[in-house]
Amino acid sequence: MNQCLDNPCQNGGTFTQKDGCFTCSCTDGYAGAHCNEVVSNLALNKPAKQSSTFTSGVTYSANLAVDGNNGTDFVVDKCSHTAKGDYNPWWRVDLQGVYFIKSVRIFNRGMDTYGIDTSDRLRNVTVTVGLTESDVNTPCGVFAGPGTLSQLVVDIDCSSVPRGRFVKIAKTTLALTLCEVEVFGYFA
Repeated sequence: MNQCLDNPCQNGGTFTQKDGCFTCSCTDGYAGAHCNEVVSNLALNKPAKQSSTFTSGVTYSANLAVDGNNGTDFVVDKCSHTAKGDYNPWWRVDLQGVYFIKSVRIFNRGMDTYGIDTSDRLRNVTVTVGLTESDVNTPCGVFAGPGTLSQLVVDIDCSSVPRGRFVKIAKTTLALTLCEVEVFGYFA
C-alpha cells in the first residue's frame, strides 16, 4: 500500500506516517489500529457499588449512575449519592469484562426542581481502573473542579488507555453525587 496516497484511517481518524509505519489517531467514538472499532458505553446497566448510600425517602444507590438516564436534576432523575458523613466517598462499576479504557464521562448534579445548585460539589475527583475489585489503582485521570452549571458533563480522557474490568471514581471531600457515568473503551 502506498501510505502517502492511501489513508487507512476510517471514521475521521487522523493519519500519521513515520519511517514506513503509520498510526491513526481516532475521533471520539472509535478505536483500533484503523479507527474501525465502535466504542460504546461499557458501563450501561452494569453492576455498581459505592462506599455508602444516601437515603431520604428514596435510596440513591450506585446503580442509578448506570441506568441510562443522563438527566442532572437530583430530585427528578434520581442520581447516585453517598451518605452525608462519608468523607472519602467512592463509586465503582464492574464492566464484567476486561477492556482498554479510553475515557470516562460524568454527568454531574445540576439545578434541581427546587432551584438548588450543588454542582460545585464535584471537585478533586480521581478516576482509576483495575483488573480486580480490590485493586482499582491504575490512574485514568482527574477532575479538579469545581463543577459548574455550565459544565454538567465532564469528560476525562485516559491518556495511558489503562486495561481493566473495574472503573472507580473517588474524591477526598464530603459526599459524591453522580447522575450518570459512561465508560468508553474496547476489548482488551
